[in-house]
Amino acid sequence: MRWLHTSDWHLGRGFHGHSLREEQEQMLEALCTAVAEHAVDVVLIAGDVYDRALPPEWAVAALEGCLQRLVDAGVQVIITPGNHDSAARLGFGRGLMRRSGVHIRSSLEDAWIPVEFTEPTGGTTLVYGVPYLEPQLFAPALGLERAHHTGVTAEVIRRIWADAEARRAAAETAAAETVKGPLTVILMAHLFAAHGAASDSERNIGVDVAAGDAPAHHEDTIGGLTVVPLELFAGFDYVALGHLHGRQRLSTTVRYSGSPLRYSFSETHQAKGAWLWDSGTRDSAQPLDWSIGRPLAQLEGTLEELLGEEPVLTHRDSFVQVKLTDSVRPERAFQRVQESYPHLASFTHTGRQDASHRTYSAKVEQARTDTEVIEGFLEHVRGGRGPSPEERELIDQGLQAVRP
Repeated sequence: MRWLHTSDWHLGRGFHGHSLREEQEQMLEALCTAVAEHAVDVVLIAGDVYDRALPPEWAVAALEGCLQRLVDAGVQVIITPGNHDSAARLGFGRGLMRRSGVHIRSSLEDAWIPVEFTEPTGGTTLVYGVPYLEPQLFAPALGLERAHHTGVTAEVIRRIWADAEARRAAAETAAAETVKGPLTVILMAHLFAAHGAASDSERNIGVDVAAGDAPAHHEDTIGGLTVVPLELFAGFDYVALGHLHGRQRLSTTVRYSGSPLRYSFSETHQAKGAWLWDSGTRDSAQPLDWSIGRPLAQLEGTLEELLGEEPVLTHRDSFVQVKLTDSVRPERAFQRVQESYPHLASFTHTGRQDASHRTYSAKVEQARTDTEVIEGFLEHVRGGRGPSPEERELIDQGLQAVRP
């Protein structure tokens, strides 16, 4: 059997105020094309199918269309919700969809009830899909006193192995006189695993120390995020993770597929796509590369440098992040940059001013006249650029008009 591991579609998400509907529809088309091209049998979607609990209508319709194409092609699909999804809404109709080959594992009990496949070679593959489990909500149901991602994940995995071993024993008993094929166990989960590289666009899976969710070990948190140790995944033949947006390999068997699209400038240089592998080949997963949507560009320099012919020709069609370094903010800087880069997504002026004029309050304290107060305000909001001669004339006229 051939498998494809993907995650973090975030259907309905935008990019700094720009709609990504067209790009996300292209992403689903690329997925369906890849499944057909590579003769994929099973697609694993490890969480964050949608970007929010109440996705836009077009995103729901797009997901339905994609799943319909996969089912019509005879492909089995296993979906787990992530921390952006509403598990209850994503799991609507899962009993009906299971009959068509779409398996949505959206409840706690689903985590240790596998989707079972019989391999053409005679072996059996068990896929355990673990939905995102908020510790504060699910720790009590698991009989845990402390609400912590590591503890919740460890308990769920313990139950998964108990189920897998019971199924293995039952199969061996039933087939005692026959030749038995191997048992393959695959885990799907949406979490932050140790040694994973994060970006700016993942919503924090955090630790609420005030609520008693203090980590058991100092390595359980990195950058404010709760981290699950890799040791918990020992023994699985493949671990298909979601949550981190960069495609990455954490160990021989543990991988993140990453998001198929770039959702922040911190993902500019990340590999994007999915993982593809065949059953019975433990460490043979191959990256499937996708290049979908506009490229990203991070530009830094003076206005004159950024409006030069070469950078404009190179990045005009990209989503652009601009950091302007002029010591004084040029007139109409934002408008001029936007005219050259129509897909401008982020603009900041980082120029340094004299230390004595860093704050508007300092300017007001030093001002001796009403005119100087107004000029100080303009310098403050313009990044150091004061009024032009024409503006000074208007200021004088305005002040004269209001004076008794």
